[in-house]
Amino acid sequence: MVRSGDGPDLGRLGSGRSLKTAAEALAALRILGNSPTGLTADVLARELGKSPATGRYLLNTLCQEGYAIRDGAAGVHRLVLAPPWGQPWGAPSRPERYELPERLSDAVTELYARTRQRTYLAQWEDDSTVIVDARGHQGLARIPDLSERIPLAQAHALAVSKALVAASSELEQLLCAHSELTAFTPTTITTTPGLELELSRVRRNGVAFDREEFAEGFCCVGAPIVAPDGRVAASIAVSTPTRRFAHLSGEITRAVSEVAAEASRAWREQAGEDELPEAHCPFAGDHATPPDPTTFRRPSWETGRDGLITEEVPDLR
Repeated sequence: MVRSGDGPDLGRLGSGRSLKTAAEALAALRILGNSPTGLTADVLARELGKSPATGRYLLNTLCQEGYAIRDGAAGVHRLVLAPPWGQPWGAPSRPERYELPERLSDAVTELYARTRQRTYLAQWEDDSTVIVDARGHQGLARIPDLSERIPLAQAHALAVSKALVAASSELEQLLCAHSELTAFTPTTITTTPGLELELSRVRRNGVAFDREEFAEGFCCVGAPIVAPDGRVAASIAVSTPTRRFAHLSGEITRAVSEVAAEASRAWREQAGEDELPEAHCPFAGDHATPPDPTTFRRPSWETGRDGLITEEVPDLR
């Protein structure tokens, strides 16, 4: 609980003129927020250095305006689970959902033609990665248990989702806030430090990898597609059996990176934008030069079954 000596000095909240009663209400809100079990009007009054009557008036106001509730049984007031604007306290807002141009379907077709592996186009919607287009042929292996709507609880294990999450601090906060990251396989990243490291590499390299993190026997490569305003609007990805990826990882990674970059450039040209607004794009460069997948890989801290070189990094799984 915040003590009166640690709280705000109501007389010095700004250099200009201020409304004293508003400052008192905000101070009361802050103190209430630091009291998860709730507090009484008398306790609030002592924290603020005010009279018990003022404490009661402030709590009544917060209740009337939808910021607090009174627990009659316990005789205390506490914050509501979510403020009047709807999002939980401190929760990040969701990123904007874009209307994807039809020509991005051509990018999915091109990537399939270059790799002859299952290809996906996805975007973020609500709390899920939604696959909006895909290509493949009969007999081509499918990732088991992969649905068209990938929930947030699976986003840490799939390249098509990592490419989206890495581009958004809001989505990264949502994903890292999960108390438990499910281990779908022995190589799934299951710790917050490990996930943060992985997403920083995606931002640095412009390409996301999933090496048997969601399903054993399957690897994926994904890359972001950047809208004309410089924000990541979608991701494009390829899934392939691990044995094939071991031999063709360089070709597949290069194809994903180049098709994503070309799709982004074509979208900008269609919108009449010549250059990418760097202020918004979180990735280094325009993925023109994809990383070498034999040296850039998610840490596995063991000799890789796919034969790729493992980086010497701390065990953050």
